[in-house]
Amino acid sequence: MISLLLMSSGASAYIYHMPVNIHSTVEPAVLMPGDDAVIAIELENGAANYGAGGESVAGTSAHSMLISTPLNATRLTGTDMIGVLTKDYRNLGMIGPTDRVTIYYKIRASDNATRGTHLLDFEVQGGYDGITIHRTIPVKVDPAAVSLTRAEDTTLGTVNLNVANPRENKVNAVTIIPSANGVRFSPEEYYIGTMDPDEVFTISFKVDAMGQTELNAPLNLSFVARFKNGETWHESEVYETRYSPPRVEPKRNNLVIAGVAVLLLIPAAYIYRRKRLKV
Repeated sequence: MISLLLMSSGASAYIYHMPVNIHSTVEPAVLMPGDDAVIAIELENGAANYGAGGESVAGTSAHSMLISTPLNATRLTGTDMIGVLTKDYRNLGMIGPTDRVTIYYKIRASDNATRGTHLLDFEVQGGYDGITIHRTIPVKVDPAAVSLTRAEDTTLGTVNLNVANPRENKVNAVTIIPSANGVRFSPEEYYIGTMDPDEVFTISFKVDAMGQTELNAPLNLSFVARFKNGETWHESEVYETRYSPPRVEPKRNNLVIAGVAVLLLIPAAYIYRRKRLKV
């Protein structure tokens, strides 16, 4: 909590210019390059918490007049990597004791925004003397995306993957999309949904050949993670892995087997007949 204490500069019917407490939140909490986000800035009149407005002066009759203050304007200034898309606010009106006013600014991280905390300059102009107070609003940027690694395959004809969210904030609508030539995957896409920070899922794809052919040789499989950070869609880097199909014993032809059996029986029958004739 940042307190802005606007003290009176001279004798007046309004002895105190009220403290304004500022709370800010960013959604999503950590941006990726190219992301849109919303900063919610809450301005609260905390005069009562500081004991302000407890004295009466000639010409004043209402206690609430002493502990109310006007908010004339706010301004949020971006940086080279974080742009501000919302116009500044003007004439927000009076804010009474323990009252809260929330203002919203839409911001956008540039495509080349670097990892780290970027500080935006925030100004509040208020009080009866029109004093402007400067504060900073921190905005975090992290380009890390959902990551994919190979997990142990426990079932023949399947590929298992570990899907991890290495970010400080949750991501939504996580979907893993496979691809390979001449291969059919089941499911066609694996939908995970929301992933919390540092959460890991193990998923499985069944791999089959398309058409009547069989998979006899190793082949390359590719996977990509598609997800939302806030309201902005992203894709991970392509993850490639080598897949070796299970060895399948060749099917024996029943006619061939029957033919071989007949050929084996003919000499045996002939020998048996000769033995009978001798007897």
